[in-house]
Amino acid sequence: MTFKKLLAALAIAAMLASGVTVTVIMIFADHSQPAATKAPPPRRPALPPPPPSVPTANEFTIGVVVTAQDCPPGGACVYTYTIDPKYLGRHPFPPTAFTVEYQVTGGHEPQPGKFTVQGETAQVPKDVTVEGPPGARLQAVVTQVTG
Repeated sequence: MTFKKLLAALAIAAMLASGVTVTVIMIFADHSQPAATKAPPPRRPALPPPPPSVPTANEFTIGVVVTAQDCPPGGACVYTYTIDPKYLGRHPFPPTAFTVEYQVTGGHEPQPGKFTVQGETAQVPKDVTVEGPPGARLQAVVTQVTG
């Protein structure tokens, strides 16, 4: 019986030693990736930028920032606002000026407006007033771009 116990103890020691060896190898081994043997894919030439052109109406969004409101009791409110246009297109503007026309809704009547863009500068109207109901939410939609 003692011979069997001795063999069992040796087997357990051998398993322990091999487990420790594998753990040490995994911890201290070099885990860096081997150098790629295949050539990198060929680079595509950069596409030229699109030519300048007059934007379309759907390339703009316009936010409406209410800067003041006057709501007398029992009467219509007067809202003072400034528009905040954003260009969403990807092509450069043309060298000539163009006009963006829009309509502000949320007041008692839709209110048309427009601004001109020359180069990278827009001449945006400020402090425009419109009458509307209390709690009105003013919104603007671009109707057309001309130029």
